[in-house]
Amino acid sequence: MHWQVKTQNVTAYHDPSKVQLALFDCKLVVQPSTAKKIHGGACKTVCAWIQCQEVQVLPVDRIGKNETDFNVRFNPRVDPDWTNAEGTPISGDTFPIIFTNDRSLYVMGDAYECQDYDSMIRSYLA
Repeated sequence: MHWQVKTQNVTAYHDPSKVQLALFDCKLVVQPSTAKKIHGGACKTVCAWIQCQEVQVLPVDRIGKNETDFNVRFNPRVDPDWTNAEGTPISGDTFPIIFTNDRSLYVMGDAYECQDYDSMIRSYLA
């Protein structure tokens, strides 16, 4: 399993054991009818993704998990929505930064003490 990153002109695949992805200005997207069919037993197909403005590919372990970061997941066999760790549906929600850690996705929390949070994170990851 690899992370697929699509732009208008390029599709790239990244090994989650070798890189981390930092995604900026994100929205959790799902095709509800397809996800519900898969949840009901249909064959799996692409029905959810993260839409974002920018993706940075980083060396593995560049971003450490903080206590205010939280896990998000999508598995249509379990639930036809994007969910957080408590199982609350969060499809359609938006987040400033989502990052990968191996095969898991985390929303970056607000524990970083900086007024210009987004710029600080971008410069840190550059």
